[in-house]
Amino acid sequence: MATKGSSIYKGSDLIHDFCCSKCKQNDLNTEAHNFCPECGHYLCEKCVGLHNGYHNSHNVFGRGDIEQWLVSSIDRCDQHGKELEVHCDDHQEPCCSICVAVNHRLCNSISHIPDIAKGFQTKTEFKQLPAAVDKMRSSLDELKKSRTKDQAEFQKWYKNIVAEIKFLRKEIDSILDQIEKATIEQLDNTIGDLENDVRDDVKKCVNMNDQLKRLMENFNQMIGKCKETKSYIVYRKCTAKLNQTDYLISEIQRKPKEEIHFEFDKTIVSSLKSLKTFGFTGMNYSKQDKYCTYQVLSSKQYNVKMNKDEETCTITGICGLPSGHIVISDGRWNGSIKLLNSQFEVIDHCDLSAPNDVCSIAANEVAVAVCNSTKKDEVQIIKVAQGRFQKKRKFTTAYSCFSIAHHQDKLYVSSKTALYQYTMDGEIVKKIHEDNSGKLTVLRCAVSPDGEIIYVSNFDENKLISLDRCGRVLSSFTDPELRKVFGLCVSPCGLVFVSGCGSVIQVDSEGTKKLATLARKVDGMNTPISLCLVENTSTLVVGGKKEDDIVVLQLGKMCENENII
Repeated sequence: MATKGSSIYKGSDLIHDFCCSKCKQNDLNTEAHNFCPECGHYLCEKCVGLHNGYHNSHNVFGRGDIEQWLVSSIDRCDQHGKELEVHCDDHQEPCCSICVAVNHRLCNSISHIPDIAKGFQTKTEFKQLPAAVDKMRSSLDELKKSRTKDQAEFQKWYKNIVAEIKFLRKEIDSILDQIEKATIEQLDNTIGDLENDVRDDVKKCVNMNDQLKRLMENFNQMIGKCKETKSYIVYRKCTAKLNQTDYLISEIQRKPKEEIHFEFDKTIVSSLKSLKTFGFTGMNYSKQDKYCTYQVLSSKQYNVKMNKDEETCTITGICGLPSGHIVISDGRWNGSIKLLNSQFEVIDHCDLSAPNDVCSIAANEVAVAVCNSTKKDEVQIIKVAQGRFQKKRKFTTAYSCFSIAHHQDKLYVSSKTALYQYTMDGEIVKKIHEDNSGKLTVLRCAVSPDGEIIYVSNFDENKLISLDRCGRVLSSFTDPELRKVFGLCVSPCGLVFVSGCGSVIQVDSEGTKKLATLARKVDGMNTPISLCLVENTSTLVVGGKKEDDIVVLQLGKMCENENII
C-alpha cells in the first residue's frame, strides 16, 4: 500500500494503488487522492483543483470514500482493486496483475487489453450490448412475475386445505384441538419452504437485474467519453454477467412447478388418539406439467456436414446449452463434435477419435463419451466460450464409454451391457445396473430432473427400463411402434422421449405409459438415434444414422382437456 502523499517522478518506479490519470498522460507517476466517476479520472491534489475549476458540478470522491472509487471504476478489478491491464484468452476475462499471478499462471494466452480493444466500439457485438441487457432484464422481470404468481397460488391451496381440515374437525370431539394445531403447523412449514424457494428466486432475479442496471449506467456514462480499453472491459463484464443471468434463468425455469395436496387418513375416527396429524401435507408436480404431451406442428431439416467431413454424418449424440447453442457428436466415421448456433448452423468443431454421446454438465460445459475400439475409452470435458470449443480435461474409463448423462456432479456412463456412476474427476463410484442377456442391453442412459429415476434403453429387447438410484428396476416399457430402442432424452419437467427404428415417441415420467407418437418413418424418421428437447423453444432435435441432416420438430404442447399451446 502506498503511503499518503504526493510522489512525482518522471519515469519513477514507485508503485501507487491509484495513479493520477492526468499526470500519467504526461509520463508522471503521481499518487491520486481523488476520483471523479463522471470523468473516470483519478486525480492528485494538484490536478483536482484544476478539475474542479472546469467541472464544479461533478461529485468528486476523496480517500475517505475509497469504496466508491472501486464501485465506480469500471477499469478496476472487482476483487483486488488493481487496474485491469491484460486479458486471459483461455478464460475470456479481463485481469489485473494479481489475478494473473494468483489465478492465471498456467493459462496459455494472455493479451494486452489496449491491443485487443482497438476498434472494438465499432463492432456489432459491442453495439448490440444494450439490447441484449434489456432483453435479459425483461426476462428477469417476467420470471419474477411468474414466481410471484405462483406464491399467490400457494395461498389458495393453503386456504382450501385449511377449509378441508376444518370440515373434518366438525366430525370429531374436543381432543382434536391439539391435532388441528399440529396439522396446520405442518402445512405452515410446507408453505414456508415453498415461499422461501420463491423468495430466493425473486431475490436472485432482483439482485441480478440491479447488477445489470449498474453496469449499463456505467456503460451509458462512458459512451463518447472513455477510451476503448474501458469500453472493452465493460463489454466483457456485461457479457460475463449476461452469461450468469442466462444460467440463473435457465436454472429457475428448469424447476418443476409445485403443487400441494392433502391426504385424508380414512381411519382417523377409529385411531384418533394414536394420531399426531389429520394427514400428510406435501407437494406434487402440477398435473399440467406431468401429463403434458406434445404434437408436431412442423418439421425442418438442417445440413450439418462440413467440408472436411469425408463420410456421411452419423449424429450419435445431441445436447443443448442455456446460451442457445446445440452440441452434436458426429462420431461414427467423421470423428468430431460440432457446435451449432440457434439457427442450427455449424460454427465450430472439435476433432475427437470417436465421440459417441454428449451431455451438458454446466452452463457452458459438456461431457463427451468417447467410445474407441482401438484405444481406452474416455470422457472429454469441453467448454464453450464465445462460440468456440475449448478442451479442458479428460479421464479414461475402466469400462466401455458408450453413453453419458449428468445430474448434480454425478456422471452416469453406459457400457452397452452395464451402467456405472462416476465422479466428475473420473473416479468410479459403483456399478448401478447390469444385464448380460445380450450385447446391447444398456445402450443409452438419461436421468430424471430430481435424480430419482435413471432410464436406460435396451436395444436387444426393444425396451425402455426405469431404475431407481440403487439400480432396482421400477418398470419395463415396450410398445409396438418402438423397435430397436436407441435415442433417449428427458425434459426439465421430467417427460421422456424415446426413438427406435423409424419412430419417435413420448413417454410419461414413470416410464410406463406412451403419451404420444411424434414421428414415424413416413415423416422422415429413418434411423433416429439421438434426441434433444430444447424446452424454451419447444423443439425436438433428432439426429440419424448416415444422414447429413438433423431434423428439427417444432412441437405444440397439449395438456389434458386443453388445446395446443
